[in-house]
Amino acid sequence: MAHDLRKASSALREIEELAEAGLTAQQLLEQSGPLIDSVVPTDGYFLGATDPETSLVMGAGVVHDLPLDQCAPTWDYEFLVPDYLKFNDIADSGRVIGDLHEETGGKPMRSPRWREFGAATGFRSEVRATFTAGTGLWGIGQFDRLGDAPPFSDPEKAWLAQVSPLIARGLRRAMAAHSESVPASRGPGVLLLDPAGAVVSATSEAAAWLDEIEGIPTGTPIPLETQAYASRVRAGADGDAAVPTGRVRTRSGVWLLMHGSLLEGTDQLALVIEPAKAADIAPLIVEAYGLSQREVDVTKLIARGLGTSEIAATLFLSPHTVRDHIKAVFEKAGVSSRGELVAKVFADHYSPPMAHV
Repeated sequence: MAHDLRKASSALREIEELAEAGLTAQQLLEQSGPLIDSVVPTDGYFLGATDPETSLVMGAGVVHDLPLDQCAPTWDYEFLVPDYLKFNDIADSGRVIGDLHEETGGKPMRSPRWREFGAATGFRSEVRATFTAGTGLWGIGQFDRLGDAPPFSDPEKAWLAQVSPLIARGLRRAMAAHSESVPASRGPGVLLLDPAGAVVSATSEAAAWLDEIEGIPTGTPIPLETQAYASRVRAGADGDAAVPTGRVRTRSGVWLLMHGSLLEGTDQLALVIEPAKAADIAPLIVEAYGLSQREVDVTKLIARGLGTSEIAATLFLSPHTVRDHIKAVFEKAGVSSRGELVAKVFADHYSPPMAHV
């Protein structure tokens, strides 16, 4: 037990160092996975970065020894079917770790997803993790064990709960530190998907964007994050709530938006992929810097060109308080002037659309 405690403590320190090392999200997840597995052994795991505004996977991630053909059903159950232990439910409950056995009262077959997933894979126990920092969900994790492996223990889950905020901080740091982008090389594209997520048809632009999207192979013609977004669109087709816009990145750093809707009278889904504008990405970057709501308000007014007195009058604050907020924003964003702040938050972190001639 002493050796296990030393290993757990050492791995935790290594993950903390990785989170503070300025790695990309992909590097952080790739290097953290084996460290987690050394303390909490699994027969398969998944780690992914998510959009803190929508909780949709957005690019970086690792699938280790999990069957890729189960990706599409997993996302369908996540968004389309009432079920146990959904990632959003874990995050909304204020927890960071959820155990399927505990959630189902020791009867995981109560879960519709698990009845299909367990039968297809032979896995018999599962723990899920949410990587939260501030109010944002920056990533998710799933850890599975086969039937002949012991269930996840309380010490293992407690250790994972310590890991969760470290990885969350690292993912948030990566978003702020690695969001400079190159210009988009093409315009919008359109995909037509069948209910299984297979591509029925695609414009040349959409096919090219799919080839460039950063992310995890899924065993299907579309990346995991695109597959997950398609499931989310189908889930909202019969509801009143608006389906959020999906945000993903290419391997070269171009930010893309995804919009989708079902074609009337069919079960086919039309998905538009297009380069993002500054206004589309700025909220994500603001969240990455960990700004408070008041600091966000001040930053927006700075971007509009207002001076300290004007900001104070607009927000009903004293000029001294506004200066304190500006100082805090500068420190969080790592800038020393208003012009630098506006450029970093509202200009550097997006790809302008391709110029049309």
